Amino acid sequence: MSTSDLSSPSPAEVENLVVLFVGFALATFLYGLTFFQMYIYFSRYSNDDIWTRVLVGALFVLDTTSTCLVSELLYHYLITMFDVSMDVLYATTTFCIQDLLSVILTLIVQLFFARRLYTVCGGPSSITSRVVTVAVFFCAFIAFVFGLTSVGQVFKQRQLSAFALPPMAIVAGISQGFAAVTNIIIVVAMCWSLRPARYPDMHVPEGVIDNVVVLCVGRGLILAVVQLAFLGTFVAAPGKPYWIAFQMISCRVYVNTVLGLLNTREVKHGVGLNEEETLSDRQDSRNEGIPSALRFRMPLSTKATQQSVSFSRQDENSGGSEIEEASKSYGDDENLSSVRSRCSEQPAYDKASLS
Repeated sequence: MSTSDLSSPSPAEVENLVVLFVGFALATFLYGLTFFQMYIYFSRYSNDDIWTRVLVGALFVLDTTSTCLVSELLYHYLITMFDVSMDVLYATTTFCIQDLLSVILTLIVQLFFARRLYTVCGGPSSITSRVVTVAVFFCAFIAFVFGLTSVGQVFKQRQLSAFALPPMAIVAGISQGFAAVTNIIIVVAMCWSLRPARYPDMHVPEGVIDNVVVLCVGRGLILAVVQLAFLGTFVAAPGKPYWIAFQMISCRVYVNTVLGLLNTREVKHGVGLNEEETLSDRQDSRNEGIPSALRFRMPLSTKATQQSVSFSRQDENSGGSEIEEASKSYGDDENLSSVRSRCSEQPAYDKASLS
């Protein structure tokens, strides 16, 4: 390859390198959020359920491994293969392993939400709970199986542009499609289950920011949006590298959604309380732990009532203290005046006796 060819890369090469760099930058940023949220969780919820703590640790380890593989992948394409034309991207072993970890992380997060739905939809006594949980399990399992098949095809074919071929495109499309259906079921079921009509003691979020956090993180809307964008990009242009960026960031969005859901809970004695927990338990937990910036606030009427009660108590206490101080000062003044009168009378008495 001549020097002129190196100085003027082809449009396809520029497209491939830009997609790789953008995917790496977003993946690195999201991993920073993963590390920060992991630290918050283990510092606040020290007595949380052992399985939840194991889940958070496993998600962090897998996400860290995947991010390291993405970094090595970018180094391979931009540094090691600097003198080689990038008109066509070839999947390295690192890329295949990273794709496999993405499929595994997607399954773990979807199973986590399935377990959450099993609880909030009514538990074992509810038919709706069992139906919704089975539907999520089934769709997630289908997406996982076809995802593994797609990874095997990539490992065998190596050329990423081969996804334009019908066999590979169909397998990958089914995997992404069932993953999107799973996330949509999760969002609808979470919004239907976690509503004030079913849980009267549940905290009601206030303001735009709190409602967005609840909808995107607490109900899993961000998962459905990212997965649908991934699916749409792949279906629209399977032979183009645009879907690679979504493949790099989607698993980190999944991980951060679970960590965000766990970290927005109230904490009581080191144990996290879900938003559907009783109001009394959540009120007792407000003085413990580090205050969360995403904590859901109480209704305005409740706040006003508590503030008025506290103000009235403060007024009563301050009034009582003022009366006590006034009585003390009045007693001190009387004692002081009596002492002064006695001292003034004593010299007069002595003078009279001498005269």
